[in-house]
Amino acid sequence: MLQVLNGPTVARIRFRFPIRGSHVTIAPQTFHHVARAIRLGRVHVGRPTDLAAGVAAQYNDVARTRADGTAVAANTLEVTSAAGRLDEAHIVHESLHAAYDLLRTGLDANAEEASAYVCSALYCRMTGLPRPRWANGQIYANAELVARTLLKQYQKGDPGIPWVGEHEWHILRAGVGLHPVYTSGPAGILTGWVLGQQYTHDG
Repeated sequence: MLQVLNGPTVARIRFRFPIRGSHVTIAPQTFHHVARAIRLGRVHVGRPTDLAAGVAAQYNDVARTRADGTAVAANTLEVTSAAGRLDEAHIVHESLHAAYDLLRTGLDANAEEASAYVCSALYCRMTGLPRPRWANGQIYANAELVARTLLKQYQKGDPGIPWVGEHEWHILRAGVGLHPVYTSGPAGILTGWVLGQQYTHDG
């Protein structure tokens, strides 16, 4: 996991997106912060035993109890595998959630999920993972469109931090908010995007 977060692909991830009159910047340092927290024991890494079907990883911002009665500490990254590029993309996605928590970033859950999907899409694109292996759902297809506009900016050789494309970003946020996994929770259209509900960001 540390190799992924400190690796050359993550070192290229950088973008910014608007949020309620301000903006959030994602850069390699975002992930390096999580890597340091793992080394210092502030973020734990473990193997999940009760993830929902189709879920490869998750970040637990608060402590929870699994269905089998075992405890999961707060600030725990649960990862089923780190054996390939898609697994690594899931690690990047969940590590962004960890970064938002550690840095106490004040943004709504819908934008948090959308930006994590952008990171996953960038990682998959930059490592050459064939599109059918990862962009087979609507959210990932939308995230790929955002990633594509960012990669065009990267290819110009500008060392600055580009903005997401406004149109693509809104399509992605809507796709996240309307997806059955998120629509009734904090990342839904009404709860997250409109009302600004957040995940826990308590560090």
